[in-house]
Amino acid sequence: MSADEADAAGADDAGELLVWPWTGILSTTAADEDADAAATLAFHAHRRFAGVATTALREEPTTHQHRQQHFLLLHFGKSWAGLRDAMSLAAYFTGAGRRRWQRRGEGDAGCVFGWAAVREDLIGDGAVGRFLRESGTAARSVEDIEKDEASAAVMLGAEEMEAINAKVIQLEKQLEQKEAQESAICLLNTKLQAEENLKEAYGHLHRLVTISKECLEQERERFQNVYIDLAQRDQLNRDELQETRQEVIKCLESMMISDFTVIGIKRMGQLDEKPFHHACKRKYSDNDPDGKAARLVSSWQEELKNKSWNPFTTFLVDGEEKDVVNEDDPKLRQLWTEYGDNVCNAVKVTLTELNDYSPRGRHAVNELWNFREGRKATMAEVVKYIFEQLKTSS
Repeated sequence: MSADEADAAGADDAGELLVWPWTGILSTTAADEDADAAATLAFHAHRRFAGVATTALREEPTTHQHRQQHFLLLHFGKSWAGLRDAMSLAAYFTGAGRRRWQRRGEGDAGCVFGWAAVREDLIGDGAVGRFLRESGTAARSVEDIEKDEASAAVMLGAEEMEAINAKVIQLEKQLEQKEAQESAICLLNTKLQAEENLKEAYGHLHRLVTISKECLEQERERFQNVYIDLAQRDQLNRDELQETRQEVIKCLESMMISDFTVIGIKRMGQLDEKPFHHACKRKYSDNDPDGKAARLVSSWQEELKNKSWNPFTTFLVDGEEKDVVNEDDPKLRQLWTEYGDNVCNAVKVTLTELNDYSPRGRHAVNELWNFREGRKATMAEVVKYIFEQLKTSS
């Protein structure tokens, strides 16, 4: 096939890389004073490709070319339709393609040439090449474009599939939520129905509770009255018992009872003087130990009457508060340091007795006492002991 035949068939672009995005080129030459060349190119472009964006270029004459060269670039975009439009230029301008343009002569002035832009146009030194390079176009084969679009289609398909899967998951969750809501509504309806069925039973139960509360209130009032009566009787018995114990104490005081008696009277809150005498004899053996012991006992008996001195710590024992002597009290610590355990324990015992028998007055109180067992004597023990003493004396 000759060059003219190849140009007429559009084969001048065969085997070459096309400019992408797809670009068409219309060209003509004109004299300097010819102002219609650009309009002619625009006319051809509008007639065949109305609506396609264009760019007009011009090259000034050179020493070898005495006419201006006018170009009109048609921007067909990246679609396959754009490729078809670019390739259709060979049919519109049969025998007037790129190769024919390259071999034009003086007799071709004013003729219009057209072709699809190829790599040779992109790398050319003229106005067309410079514009194409500056606008970021590239030379690519149709096969490369097909591969890229196939890859893009695969990626798009994957993205769409991922979106579809995400939508399916979302719909499944929505379905689960809807089923859960329906289940909750069904359960609520069941509960409401059950409440309706139990409403009458609750009303009956409320009436029973009201009656029970009224009965319990009556019983409470009755038991409260009984409790008040028993409390009054108990207090009366306690008073009578206390009076009886006081009479028995007077009776025992009038009896001639030896110091070694089993049942007798103990002064609760009065210091035991024996530990003081023993301690003073050890500490002041040659310097009036008895006198010092008597003064020490008298001093501490007065100290025990001091209401502002309260060496107690309160503990909760079996749910009840109980006062216990604080062994870290400064006065007790000093007494223990100077006179030892026995004297300090005697003071602590007396403190406990005063707190139990006379917490407000802090004075000694007579108490019937079982000296053998070291505890408060019962009335039965006291009466029995008195009768034994009377029998012995008679």
